[in-house]
Amino acid sequence: MSASLTGALASHWSGTTYADLPEDVVAGIKDHILDSLAVALYGARTDEARSVINALAEVQDTSTGSSVWGTDLRLAPAQAALANGTSTHARDFDDGGGAGHAGATVLPAAIAVAEALGGTGQSLITATVAGYDVGFRALAALGGFGAHTDRGWHTTGTMGSLAAAAAAAKSLDLAADRFADALGVAGSFTGGIWAFKDDGAMTKRLHPGKACETGVDAAILARAGITGPRHLFEARWGGLFATYNGGEGHPDAALKDLGVDFNVASSYIKPYACCRGSHSAIDVVMAVLAELSISSADVRNVRVVAGETAINMLSVSPIETVFDAQFSLPYAIGLALTGGKLGLDEYEPLRLDDEVVREAVAKVTLEVDPSIDLLDGPRLEFTLTGGEKIVREAGDPTDAKGSAKNPMSHDEVVAKATALVAPLGPDAAHELVTAVDHLDHAPDLSELLHALRAR
Repeated sequence: MSASLTGALASHWSGTTYADLPEDVVAGIKDHILDSLAVALYGARTDEARSVINALAEVQDTSTGSSVWGTDLRLAPAQAALANGTSTHARDFDDGGGAGHAGATVLPAAIAVAEALGGTGQSLITATVAGYDVGFRALAALGGFGAHTDRGWHTTGTMGSLAAAAAAAKSLDLAADRFADALGVAGSFTGGIWAFKDDGAMTKRLHPGKACETGVDAAILARAGITGPRHLFEARWGGLFATYNGGEGHPDAALKDLGVDFNVASSYIKPYACCRGSHSAIDVVMAVLAELSISSADVRNVRVVAGETAINMLSVSPIETVFDAQFSLPYAIGLALTGGKLGLDEYEPLRLDDEVVREAVAKVTLEVDPSIDLLDGPRLEFTLTGGEKIVREAGDPTDAKGSAKNPMSHDEVVAKATALVAPLGPDAAHELVTAVDHLDHAPDLSELLHALRAR
């Protein structure tokens, strides 16, 4: 088993229990669970998620199976995970870490299996941490987020399938060999490309759900004895190193501090409702305005210099939809210049009918510097109306507000969740927050599933 990366991960996580998780890891993952479920309940009401849910329900709605959150529908576990993963990512306000959008690829898979076959709150927490950790390590094996994204792969769709498989396998309490098979089966069918960027295709929203579906199916098949390739990463022809990464692999990075670092703290929760690639720039704009006590009217223009991948990701134009705005760095900076908090209400509906916002967005220009890596973050050059120039390095977007380096407090996470769930009724947010708070003492998932019901 230890001769391959999948074997090493499976051996470790098949034997890890809730008692092995440090208190700070449990507290951290509960915040991520709350955030993921809140954005999922909001997302379940969007057109994209409803389209997926309706398409699945038309052919297989059942009276048994796993719940489709925010509805009274039930589907087979893999299809419920597909629907719920899509809902979680439907407005791109979900967390990141692990293999990309961690909560959206892990939690729907873990809950769907646990609901169908039984599980406690502690086992759900353990399965969720397993998914975050395995997803992070699988991505590290391919060089990390920046390298994988530079090749055009959407990490949430690719290594997210392995994260989902790990979570589902842990929910099923699979032994090491079957756990490894689950990872191998999932890796055999994983995928996800950035082509949606060209036309705003719905596949961006679908990628986490599809990863969840793949992971759940993989774990269930492995449980029944279907084998997956043990040298999923290392196979010289057809392995992930060869196929996804030009033959280069980083198994040492993938296994670094296994069992010591659970890769929950390395994840982040989004304070802004747009692509994480914009977040460090948003932080800089807000900081400059506060530092100099100025407003958008005092800024003549903002020149943003960033690497090619960042510009490819964040230069959608024209801005006509929520998706367009979420992948437009000029729109994000324009909102920040005008004092916006960049919540979902500033993306849906768009604020371009506001002349002040429209003028602020027009002040922003983007320029490519090939020497800047994606995780270096952009450089912002402000020119004030008086002629003064201010230059700020934004730094790694994954280290922006909401990360371990600049975390959102538990109260801020609760406030975000409460705002997202409030439209569902006066008790909805309280029920969800309470259910997640009780999770480590819950004998089953009934309280949590009650909070996720249709209203």
